[in-house]
Amino acid sequence: MKQLDVLAAPLALALALLCLVFTGCQTHKSTADLGGGYEEINHPSHTFLADSKPPRVSFEYKDSDGKTITVWPSLYSFNEVVNGDVAVFVAEKAYLSDGTPAIHPRLFAVRSPEVPLDITDDVLWLWSKANSRDLTKTFNRYNVAIPSEKDGQLNVHLEFSSGGYLTEDDFPDTGELQLDWKQVSKIMQSVKRRGILQNDLRWHTSYIGEIFSHP
Repeated sequence: MKQLDVLAAPLALALALLCLVFTGCQTHKSTADLGGGYEEINHPSHTFLADSKPPRVSFEYKDSDGKTITVWPSLYSFNEVVNGDVAVFVAEKAYLSDGTPAIHPRLFAVRSPEVPLDITDDVLWLWSKANSRDLTKTFNRYNVAIPSEKDGQLNVHLEFSSGGYLTEDDFPDTGELQLDWKQVSKIMQSVKRRGILQNDLRWHTSYIGEIFSHP
């Protein structure tokens, strides 16, 4: 038996390597149930393949009939907050920077099966107003917004860039904004009313964003 065990290990390794070389052997997708019909899907990558795609985590919604809708194909961070039928998440949104494609995190809210709404600018505007900060600087220095649930409300943690080595001002590196879910609903209604239907440049996913939206 010991001799068979010794032979089995190299054989298993050889078979695994053959599988990787000839088929790519993608590991299975995994699903995390977030409640409200929303799911986080982990998409592992192939290996040893020329056309391999990088791993990603998508955000999906499954209705009562079992139909699955992709809310966004690639999340930036895995901090989704679900409250009833509303979900807030951070997505990788593509845009052009001097003609070059780039990715930047944006904060979205969705009431599936409706299309997601880019609420980033409204959140930044509310934060700048509450903290008496210049709105243009707030938009220009925005890096990422990370949602979480705190005391039954939506808390948004904001991170900002420094603005350059020679900049001497008191603009903070981080900020916090807490919203109740009625405020979130009002923001969503505002974006839906003022925004326009757009498609992400990379994934061609439909969403509603405001015309003056900053990358």
